[in-house]
Amino acid sequence: MSLIPSESSASVPSFASLKGKRVVVTGSSSGIGKAIAMSCAEAGASVVIHCRSSVREAEAVANVVRRLGQDASVICANLADATQRHRFAEQCFETAAADALVNNAGADLLTTNLRNAEYSTKLQVLWDTDVLGTIELSKAFGRRFQQQGYGSILNIGWDQADRGMDGDSGELFSAAKNAIMGFSRSLAVSLAPLVRVNCISPGWIRTAWGETAGDYWQQRVLQETPLKRWGEPRDIANMARFLLSDDAAYITGQVINVNGGAVR
Repeated sequence: MSLIPSESSASVPSFASLKGKRVVVTGSSSGIGKAIAMSCAEAGASVVIHCRSSVREAEAVANVVRRLGQDASVICANLADATQRHRFAEQCFETAAADALVNNAGADLLTTNLRNAEYSTKLQVLWDTDVLGTIELSKAFGRRFQQQGYGSILNIGWDQADRGMDGDSGELFSAAKNAIMGFSRSLAVSLAPLVRVNCISPGWIRTAWGETAGDYWQQRVLQETPLKRWGEPRDIANMARFLLSDDAAYITGQVINVNGGAVR
């Protein structure tokens, strides 16, 4: 008797499936967050799209999610504001339970008016948005997840944070992202065994700044990246989808570089 099922009877499971799950992705109106939201939808999840003020872009992402056959909703909030963070967390659970949170929202110091701000101003905005936003939302969702007996939190770090990069931007992002990376490791211990917490540390990803970066930066990316190309938002989204899925059920407390092999 053959132990190999016929093609008609074989059931091939979908790897990194998120079928039936509801995922909240902050900062998902563009860039990496948008890619994560769409990848989650492709994997079968309904998605809560978040933006600070880009409502039109967020609704466009939600429409793509719906065309993929999944439910989508849009919630706007300034996550640098403590009151709005608290309200955002409450809104995410008003209609249904959430299964996962992706803390992707971050201050853009490179392509907005903040690029001309004073160092101390940049630090404050980055701290309020990236660090406090990630920590407080993680704690709020973590409590909910523990009460319901399951859940996953995914944070976003930076691959150069723990090895250093010269210049104001390098210093500022290292301060913020190292805080997030260390917090993620400790929160994973606090919330185990019911809730998993992981962190992705992207390398050179072609988002808004990368698309317009000058020749110096284009060459630097190729020199520092063994795979000899920019990363794309989809590269981060693929890892996010896996880490949020049940196929990563034995992975928690990890900071995982997605950076084309860069080591310096």
